[in-house]
Order: sequence, then C-alpha cells, then structure tokens
Amino acid sequence: MGNVLLNQFKDKLAKKNSKDSSLGTSSIKIDFNDFNNKRNQAFVSSLSKYLKDEKIRKSLLKVNPHTVRFTSFAKSTGYGTHSAFHLTLSLLSLSKDGKESWECVLYECDDLSENEVESISFDNGQIAVKYFVKQITNLYKN
Repeated sequence: MGNVLLNQFKDKLAKKNSKDSSLGTSSIKIDFNDFNNKRNQAFVSSLSKYLKDEKIRKSLLKVNPHTVRFTSFAKSTGYGTHSAFHLTLSLLSLSKDGKESWECVLYECDDLSENEVESISFDNGQIAVKYFVKQITNLYKN
C-alpha cells in the first residue's frame, strides 16, 4: 500500500513541476504582424521624439498608421475669404536596409477648393518631423 501511495505522490510531483516550468510561456495573444512592422515602429518613434508640445500633439489626427494630419484654424485672406491649412506627414516607405521615404504636404482649403501649396520629400524621419513641427509653429504665428 505504501508503494502505491509513493507512486501517486511522484506522479503528482512530476505534474506540479511540469506546470511550474511552463509558467514562463505567455498565454496572451500578440499580433506579431503589427509588432514586427518596422514601418509602424519607425513612424511612432520618430514622432514621439520631437512632438513634446502637448498643444500640437492634441491637435494631430491620425489618418492611417503612417500618416498624421494637423489642421489649423481658419484665417481671413486678403480677398475676403477664409482659408484653413492642413499639414500632413507620411512615412511612405521603409526598406529592409533602413532607407526611409517621408513626405510633408501643406494644403490650403478655402471656400471653393483645396489646393496643395507645398510638398517636400525627406529621407530621414528626424528631419521630416522637425520640418513638420516647424511648419506647425509657422502656421500658429501667421
């Protein structure tokens, strides 16, 4: 009888040890496609380094995972109409070897139409975000 109880004890101990060894495995489902998407990571990290002004951050609208848009308030023009300016920053591509392609576009929207005023391409995210923030501050000043 003692031998049977000893075997049951060993079986229970083996099960307990196997459960303890599996504690390091994660049961949380992770979307590895999003996690491994270097383009998303590059876009967010470039923005987070340079957008420290809370007023600017709150006025940004995320258009898609790789594009943000800033919309300024309406301003009167010399022709008696009102214009609003939209500034977009997009990470167009990120190659496997780390080459980036960014674009910053300034749009002027008046009562009748929306026109692209300026479009500039960059190959560095830091320079693109610095330019984007500079354009936003220029829109606030004017």
